[in-house]
Amino acid sequence: MAAKTPSSWCFSFLKEALILPTRNPKLFTPVFLVLAVATFLARSVHVVFIQPLVDDMVRSIYLIEMRNTGFSCGEGAKLEEGAIKIMLISIAQVILMLALGFVKKALAFFAASTTYSGDRYSLAELVRKVICKGNTLKGPAITFAVVTALDLAWTAVLVAMRAGTAVMMRGGQSRVLSVQGLVFLLTLLAELCFAVLALVSVAASVVDGERRGVRALRQAWRLMTRVRRKEGLLLVLLTYLLPTVVAPVYRAALVYSRRSMAAGLCVLAGYAFMFGALQLVYLAAATVFYYEAMERKEVVPCDAYAKIPSGEGDV
Repeated sequence: MAAKTPSSWCFSFLKEALILPTRNPKLFTPVFLVLAVATFLARSVHVVFIQPLVDDMVRSIYLIEMRNTGFSCGEGAKLEEGAIKIMLISIAQVILMLALGFVKKALAFFAASTTYSGDRYSLAELVRKVICKGNTLKGPAITFAVVTALDLAWTAVLVAMRAGTAVMMRGGQSRVLSVQGLVFLLTLLAELCFAVLALVSVAASVVDGERRGVRALRQAWRLMTRVRRKEGLLLVLLTYLLPTVVAPVYRAALVYSRRSMAAGLCVLAGYAFMFGALQLVYLAAATVFYYEAMERKEVVPCDAYAKIPSGEGDV
């Protein structure tokens, strides 16, 4: 095989990620549907439950301010009850999104890994022969738990910094505010990079079950910062630029749901299908990135389940 130029290296994993689903449509078609349905379920919680409650609270506060009579005990209790409902539903939504997120990532990464390795499973065969075989899910589950905990901690830091910035804005501390704003921006950019690093680390755990948790994160960090920096940057851009393309569709679903819930859910379904396709692309790209970066290091992952013989002797 002819040697690849640096520019072809930079885009080869992206080209491979786009081609990969076409090599096994009987697997990637149901995987795509799972991604789309999971996205629809997670987003519909906000559209169906949270947004109507928020709109009712905003409307009530507006009417009270228009009357200029202040909050009565009954109105205050009603607003407090609405706030508690929103908080509880939001917590349930986060839990649902985390559970669905692991299912989506595990399924897509296993599909991409086995297909890249040359196997052509159906979804049922993938679940039976690969995912449910031994402790296959242990490594990805541990890595997903670690990166989720770190991501939540990072998000808490960002929320605290944003709250501190709001307090300083009211206090008029412009010099400190500018420094804090710069730190917040850098922290936000670091969180975006970490989210992609987390994707590659979960892919590493799928490909090589011995790499899990912090070890998988270290491996992903080395690959993205030392082995293939340009490809790592391209993966970050791909992961965050693609969703912005369909973000207006989700906002349209929120707007239409205020007029007609059925219309809003129809638009949301369209968004879910588009976002599911984009997810499939960047999850496949993360898997291909890991494989090609490891090949560039001349390291072949010791994979007990990404490449499983399909003969009758397979137990």
